[in-house]
Amino acid sequence: MSRAMDREAFVVRYGALYEDSPWVAERAYDGGAAEGGDLGAVLRRVVERAGRDAQLALLRAHPDLGARLGSLSEASAGEQSSAGLDRCSAAELEELATLNARYVERFGFPFIIAVTGLDRGAILDGFRRRADGAPDEEFATALEEVHRIAALRLAALDAEPDVARTPVAYDEVVRLAHAALVRHGADDAHAAAIARNVAAAERDGSESHGLFRVAGYARALTSGVIDGRAVPRITAGDGAVLRMDGQRCAAPLAYETALPELARRAHDKGIAALSLTNVAHFAALWPEVEWLAGEGLVAAACTANFAYMAPFGGSRPMLGTNPFAFAVPGDPPLVVDMATSAMARGDVMIAARRGRSVDAGVGLTRDGTPTTDATAILKGAQLPFGGAKGSAVALVVECLAGLCGGPFSDEATDASGSGVPVGSVFVAALAPEALGGPDALRKAQAFLERLTRERGVRLPGARRHARRAHQGDLHVDEATLAAVRRLADP
Repeated sequence: MSRAMDREAFVVRYGALYEDSPWVAERAYDGGAAEGGDLGAVLRRVVERAGRDAQLALLRAHPDLGARLGSLSEASAGEQSSAGLDRCSAAELEELATLNARYVERFGFPFIIAVTGLDRGAILDGFRRRADGAPDEEFATALEEVHRIAALRLAALDAEPDVARTPVAYDEVVRLAHAALVRHGADDAHAAAIARNVAAAERDGSESHGLFRVAGYARALTSGVIDGRAVPRITAGDGAVLRMDGQRCAAPLAYETALPELARRAHDKGIAALSLTNVAHFAALWPEVEWLAGEGLVAAACTANFAYMAPFGGSRPMLGTNPFAFAVPGDPPLVVDMATSAMARGDVMIAARRGRSVDAGVGLTRDGTPTTDATAILKGAQLPFGGAKGSAVALVVECLAGLCGGPFSDEATDASGSGVPVGSVFVAALAPEALGGPDALRKAQAFLERLTRERGVRLPGARRHARRAHQGDLHVDEATLAAVRRLADP
């Protein structure tokens, strides 16, 4: 950080990171924080060195959970509102008041938790668990939560401004997507399957796989990459491997036939696999594995795409971003969905469209130079997460999808320029009881429950399910919404 920022400006900008405690920023500045380094770490050290009395005063500066928003700082009001604490039921408000009183009487400061990314249920569960803790341990826990809140506020402060958004009802998102797809050549079944898929992604916060994808689907339909009237067909018998030819349909349509049959075979045989080829997979991977988890099955899925990513040690794109998904039944299920690239392709595209840079390690320019320029990465090569390890996972995905019929990523071409790959998908479904007996799933779920009780641990997919639990309009990027409306309107 440049010292060009004077003390007053520094405190104005950073004084609210620690609730009603500008002294933290003041001491940080006086200690030279503005000269550079990790500001978050510097602020943390100021608090750690301040002594117990100052730390207690810092804890006591925090508001009660569920307090009226008008009595909160701007930052706390936004955080509590984002977690739904301004929409508590009468019973929840009563329990919060009871817990607050009990907690303060026992510890001498209010209950503190970093609510960002949590819903009311998770917050109340944490409150109940911690209300009877040991005083010294709870003091340390509360202080750690204060540091987490400050870190989140610092990250938000330094982030790019939010894009303009418009509230849109979920059903209207489905309608718009459906209309746009039909207008560009999809039959009703095709359009309905895709529209439900993109609306679900938009609802769950997966913006890069939500309405943003409709334009790509429209280009693929218009150019013939996707046959909007295709009828996928099963090409193999009743063995453990279900083979399907998508006939160049979009994957959401193929799954409407393939997944119920895959589930039937998995329950019957204990394990089954879907080899889906000649299909356009342009969606998130979690819907297929989550659907199978809802049928009581452990599921895994992966697919390859165009050669967007350089393997570890190389600079030429030869691998796809090759996503992998995994799910275990539960309420809600554990659902993992991840690209093997350091950043999903769609997120890089959104960053480029908005003129934003990306983190170091995401990609290379066309000549192999590391860059944070999203547009240059789209013209060059993305990089795998975790270096050699991510590259190895991408290679596994490449082989599994390739064995289902390919093409391998370095063979795939995008002659139409639609950005929609036509290739193969591997999906596996396993009956838990066939793997480990009647108690296998219960034991797995108990393990996952133990993980969730660990402070700071959030299971993959939890944020998606928390967003899904909140009713109300979706807040859609205005530019994306306008583009889809143009595609939908005659």
